[in-house]
Formats: sequence, structure tokens, C-alpha cells
Amino acid sequence: MDFQHWLREAISQLQESESPRRDAEVLLEFVTGKGRTWILAFGETPLTDAQQAQLATLLSRRQRGEPIAHLTGVREFWSLPLFVSPATLIPRPDTECLVEQALARLPSSPCRILDLGTGTGAIALALASERPDCEVTAVDRMPDAVALAQRNAAHLAINNVHILQSDWF
Repeated sequence: MDFQHWLREAISQLQESESPRRDAEVLLEFVTGKGRTWILAFGETPLTDAQQAQLATLLSRRQRGEPIAHLTGVREFWSLPLFVSPATLIPRPDTECLVEQALARLPSSPCRILDLGTGTGAIALALASERPDCEVTAVDRMPDAVALAQRNAAHLAINNVHILQSDWF
């Protein structure tokens, strides 16, 4: 089976999804390691047996409603690729408005920023990436969330954020 054939079949099987074509493309990109343009340009490229098996598993999970971000383990937020897991909420594009508003309201001089309930660290890392002169503290009470936020900070090499496990009181 080639890329084009798999995409057609996957799209037809994902009709319950809000975005069947995009879901299928993301899964194919994830499994093959190829970008969307490459996949569209070289659609006759055959899938290996291992790729077909992995795609079948992912397609089945997506049909059962599992979020694409959980299937791939990554979600982009503020142009930052963030690792995600079921331990946290998936960063949403509309939350980027919060980052925009925070950046607009921060003083132009160095400051300290606190993010409570950081989850993946999306907001804290976006702010820290935009304002390297500021010290960002991100707090979550869940050990898995703290580990994920720390992993994201390390992967992005953002050094002006401190991630702590604690409750708010």
C-alpha cells in the first residue's frame, strides 16, 4: 500500500473526526517521518509492513476518540514543540491568547512570572522563550506533570524557567 492509498482509506475511516484529512496526514507524517509536502509530492511511495502495522494501531486508537496529540506525543504551542501525555491537559491554540495578553501586560524591564498548574509547561515556556530576561516559576502538584514540563524545558533549552512540584498553599 502506498501513501496515497493509505490516506484515502484512513480519511474514509475517520469521518467521525472533526478533521479526518488532517488527522490522517498527521498520523502518516508521524509514522513515516516525512512532511506533508513530501507525502503529497511522493504519494506513490510504498509503506513498509512495520509502518502499515503502526498506522493501523494509531488509526484504530484515533477512531476510538484518542486525541492526535496523545497518539504522537507532541503538540505545538506558541511555535514550540511540546511533549504531551495523558497526565496533563493538551495545550490548546486558544490558550495562546493568554500568552499574548501576558506579554502585552508585562513590564519592559526584567520581572518574575508565576504559572500555577503548569501541566506541560506550555504557558511558562512560551513566556520564558519570549522574555529571556524574566525569571519564570512554573508550579504543578502532580509529579508526572512536573516531569513533563521539565522534559519540555530541557528539550527546548529554555533556562530561565524553574519548575517545581508543590500545591498552591
